[in-house]
Amino acid sequence: CGAKYFPSHLTEGSQSPIVQYTGGHCYKHDDSPPPMIGPQELPTLTHVAIGFESSSHQAEDYVKFCVLNTLMGGGGSFSAGGPGKGMYTRLYLQVLNRYHWIYSALALNHPYQETGLFTINGSCHPNHGWDLVQVLIKQFKEMGQGINHGELERAKTQLKSTLLMNLEYRNIILEDIGRQVVASGHRKTAPELCAMIDSVTPHQISEIVMKMLKNRPSVGAFGDLKYVPSFEEIEAAFERENGELTNRISHFLLRGARGGAAKTG
Repeated sequence: CGAKYFPSHLTEGSQSPIVQYTGGHCYKHDDSPPPMIGPQELPTLTHVAIGFESSSHQAEDYVKFCVLNTLMGGGGSFSAGGPGKGMYTRLYLQVLNRYHWIYSALALNHPYQETGLFTINGSCHPNHGWDLVQVLIKQFKEMGQGINHGELERAKTQLKSTLLMNLEYRNIILEDIGRQVVASGHRKTAPELCAMIDSVTPHQISEIVMKMLKNRPSVGAFGDLKYVPSFEEIEAAFERENGELTNRISHFLLRGARGGAAKTG
């Protein structure tokens, strides 16, 4: 019945280009100060996002990645807190509460029709660019080392709560119906989605993480990137079991030597 209401390119049998995840990087250095939008000047920051292929919104693993996204959570270095704000997610407990120089750390899952991208984004002072990348790599590595029952149940409860709270509004219900029908031809009800969330196990989360980390990473960076490791260094760190980047001191000495040579030259 969808063909009656939607364009032909959205119906079954239509040709679509083959999508293949490749990984890669995009760095854009910009150390100029941000524009003034208030009485106080905003800090110049380094922004880094590291991601891997996840799943499409129609794949069997989609709900598992949604649970993983909620489990990792994250946000800004300041939050008003309160119930349901995700203050017990991994990125709050293991990153924002430990490293005062990190301005934000946030996990995001981007599902598309053929594939998806799971990322962890972070922002920090430019002098800590190397440290920020190391922290993000460690978080990816620790995902595959096991999920305890308590944090998984908390993530599933939070995800179901967010879903059901959103569906209390009629305009969001109508949007949800439209999106699901366009994407898949039918709509899953809230009880069906909650049952799918409840069925996710720690073993399944570990499986999708290990599968995800077998791919090549995708790295995006913007801002003052003078201390951000190269893509090749990040890729090599993921291949190591401990996820360590190369020696940070020699990296800084190398950068300093390059800068000194440039000035004398």
